[in-house]
Amino acid sequence: MHTLLYNLALVMVTAGCVSVLFHRIGLPVALGYILAGVLIGPGTPQIPLTVEQEAIEGLSELGIVFLLFCVGLEFNLRRLARVGIGAGLTAALEIGLMLWLGYHVARFFGWSAMDGIFLGAMLSINSSMFLVKILADRGEERTAHAQFSTGVAIFEDILGAVMLGVLSGIAVSRAVTFGGAALALGELTALLAAGLLAGLFVVPPLVRRFSRRRSPELLLTATLGICCAGALLAEQAGLSTALGAFVAGTLVAEARENHRIMPLMSPVRDMFSAIFFVSVGMLIRPEELLAHWQAALVIALVTLVGRAAAIFIGTLLSGHSPRTAVRVGINMAQIGEFSFIIATLGLQLQVIDAFLYPVAVAVSALTMFASSLLMRGAEGISDRVQRAAPRPLLAAVMAYSQWLGSLGTASQVPAAVRQVLRRSLLQIFINLLVGAGIFIGAAGLAGRFHGRAGWWTALPPWTGGINTVFWFGALLVVLPFWVAVVRKLRAVGMILAEMAVPSGVAQGQVPSSRSIVSSVVLASGTVISIFWLLMLSALILPPWPMLAFLAGVAGLVTFFLRGAFIRIYARGQLMLREMFAEPLEEAHRHEMPTLLRRAHLETVEVPAGARAAGMLLGETNLRARTGANVIGVDRAGASIVSPGADLRLEAGDRVLLMGNEAQLAAARDLLSAAEDGEA
Repeated sequence: MHTLLYNLALVMVTAGCVSVLFHRIGLPVALGYILAGVLIGPGTPQIPLTVEQEAIEGLSELGIVFLLFCVGLEFNLRRLARVGIGAGLTAALEIGLMLWLGYHVARFFGWSAMDGIFLGAMLSINSSMFLVKILADRGEERTAHAQFSTGVAIFEDILGAVMLGVLSGIAVSRAVTFGGAALALGELTALLAAGLLAGLFVVPPLVRRFSRRRSPELLLTATLGICCAGALLAEQAGLSTALGAFVAGTLVAEARENHRIMPLMSPVRDMFSAIFFVSVGMLIRPEELLAHWQAALVIALVTLVGRAAAIFIGTLLSGHSPRTAVRVGINMAQIGEFSFIIATLGLQLQVIDAFLYPVAVAVSALTMFASSLLMRGAEGISDRVQRAAPRPLLAAVMAYSQWLGSLGTASQVPAAVRQVLRRSLLQIFINLLVGAGIFIGAAGLAGRFHGRAGWWTALPPWTGGINTVFWFGALLVVLPFWVAVVRKLRAVGMILAEMAVPSGVAQGQVPSSRSIVSSVVLASGTVISIFWLLMLSALILPPWPMLAFLAGVAGLVTFFLRGAFIRIYARGQLMLREMFAEPLEEAHRHEMPTLLRRAHLETVEVPAGARAAGMLLGETNLRARTGANVIGVDRAGASIVSPGADLRLEAGDRVLLMGNEAQLAAARDLLSAAEDGEA
């Protein structure tokens, strides 16, 4: 049994020697530390100087705490708020995609469903330690891509804490409990809000008082105490110690004493982060890596491509340029320490196979190595991607980015428009929630039929059996809600495009710029909605050939019956309105009921033979005669947002109108009136 001093000395000497070598060959020092851990770890018994893993684990956890504390010092609350919504949505999109990919990769290898769920969770969280260390070594901490990458990593850690609670519930109940997920997220949000609010009144004044003493020793001791206290409080609350240290760092940063604190903290951070990466290397067992090298390579490739693609898309949707999006995707292509925590949880609960742990460690090492090489050439890669991108696509992305930047400074939007936008977004959310409930219910029913005899047992295995029956049945039930979601997304895109005009756009290019924004909102919303439904139905998803065939059948059904779906959905919506509406006899005598006074959106198609077909929009005098507003026109799949009076209507145009029910009815009659009838 070696002493702690022996273990620590061996770790630091080996790490120092390897770091010199990696400095000379131009590779990230963090990779050298991992290699040092492999050399002195229990997985390499040929080398007599072996460090005991248990002796280093506590020190390595301090490495995570101190490094994330320093990240919080640099990444204060204002910066977190500035990247907040975009970084949060990007993290959620990436986690959802990797959960889905990890599950299906595990099923491809013939592993159990529980192995697949835990593997997806392992692949969904970035290595904050590795990311921050590499960016610091490259001197890029304050660049736009580094700031957004750090924001996404912090939100991944927050969602990862929620995921641990959900995974524990899944392991016990063998079922996905969305109530448990919502409860875990609510508790986490409440704890963070309370901690930040209380800390803002205590920590900054305390740090300023210690700083005025002009004693570096006193300031360092007090700062380390705040860091460890934040990590300890988070641990006692059931959260990640790294998250607690990060929050403590953001609170200390509010004291505006970073110029004194950072030079004191940097040596402590560097020492313990080196110990952390060495401890990661000590987890690697070369013989286990060789036993599962095929699975590790495939999963590492899926992780690199899947994470980079999801974060690239999320960063673009957040309004960043393609160049920044490429660099953020490369920055966050690896996994790390959180994957080991999830794998350990699965082993402790005895719900996953033992081989998943070494696979997770191997994938982590492979993705760290590949990501570090890619980050060295990130500038060239981003340039090549931008040059190779089709010009129209690049112009659309840049227009969307400029529009998103101008949205926050847009002129005052009428209250009625904001009301309609909120209602449309709420309806989209409710429709997606209903679809989620239908698919979850179908998965539960399919599980009841497994193992029972029936006609479904005669189905060939390539069809997917009873799972396919329930999946396709749920899909047919969801189609009316799906059609409604797409129609609402088109309306939301038109409204959002109307709310702001990108700065620097010439007046003549405003309509085309708005059309681009509307199309991007519709396309991205549709893709995210499809992915949401696929992820929820992963447990009963048919095999890929059958899935493609049934998706094609559903597409044909939607194309031919979309009118019927719209009428079914509208009838159900009307029934709900009547159910919750105030009775007419109780309304004020001289006022229109509240329900009728509210603004609504409706799409009216100009039929062939209508008098409005062929007329200029200004000639119809629609606004003056009906009171309804024209938000946009959808023509053959192209959106014309905020059309002018000189737009000539054509048969088949779908005109998006806004107004109360009486105004919309009058506008519907005007646009549908036959050529020989009265307008």
